[in-house]
Amino acid sequence: MRVRQYPAALSALALLAMLVPRHAALAQDAAKGTLLLGEARKAIGGEDKLAAVKRLQVSGTFLRSTGPDQVIDGDVEVFIELPDKYRRNEITGFAGANVERTEALNGTDAWDESGGGLAAGRGIGGGGGFGRDRGGGGGFRGGGFDRGRNPPQNADATQADASQADERVRELQRRTRQAELARLALVWLLTADGPVTWIGTAQAPEGTADVLEVKPVNGVPTRLFLDPMTHLPLMITWSGQPSRGGDIRRRGALAPAPPAQGPATLVLHMGEYKTVNGIKLPHLISRGTEDTTQEEIKVKSFKINPTFKADTFTRSQ
Repeated sequence: MRVRQYPAALSALALLAMLVPRHAALAQDAAKGTLLLGEARKAIGGEDKLAAVKRLQVSGTFLRSTGPDQVIDGDVEVFIELPDKYRRNEITGFAGANVERTEALNGTDAWDESGGGLAAGRGIGGGGGFGRDRGGGGGFRGGGFDRGRNPPQNADATQADASQADERVRELQRRTRQAELARLALVWLLTADGPVTWIGTAQAPEGTADVLEVKPVNGVPTRLFLDPMTHLPLMITWSGQPSRGGDIRRRGALAPAPPAQGPATLVLHMGEYKTVNGIKLPHLISRGTEDTTQEEIKVKSFKINPTFKADTFTRSQ
């Protein structure tokens, strides 16, 4: 079945969804939300097939804006092991060299890796090691002072402050990765780990969408837009801080104004559905704000329940 696309209307739907009135009968909203989510799960493959998915490996290419008129591209691979393991590898080529980056979540342990080398042909392997960022993505080194020198008199206090700052960075990483894992599980498998309610219908000239609100255990409330005819997911929206990247559709054009500070409505679109092992999965994913497309991922392959290496989600010592 061909999926109806609303390329020009999706942003309008996102904006209109903010105005969808909530019904007074919350129990009725929750019942309809559960019903529509069930219809959507049936549309992409059915309960039995979706419940059997424990691991996903997704490979593709990405295009991402890193500034008002700066765009990078590369290879990306995502590993998911439900309920709490996630890894994203990226390789980007610059001037004959590869820049490699990994971000991961292993239960409550979040970590990053980064490194590079001569470009002998891009390729990503599951569980391989990049140059390690030993600091867990941020924080101070050496306990807050240079170990080769005499510590200052308030070294203990400085070290405590550094430790607290390091823990705040790690906690932010954990929350960010947990929220991203919840979004991807919702986008690819319609897995929701929190209550789901129907909040209304969004309308635009090109079509309509049923709007569900999902309140995940880890993360902010997320709105899921479903095609009312096919029940296939069209997009999700949530509130968050936008990146400083520009719009990948405006390369070479007059640079837009930098994004405003503070929370904005973030948008992730799904399209180009293809059936893999009996499950319909989106092979084109883009994300940004209501006004910009800041990243696009074209999926080359999905592997369902692959065997991962033992160290796929663990950091090297």
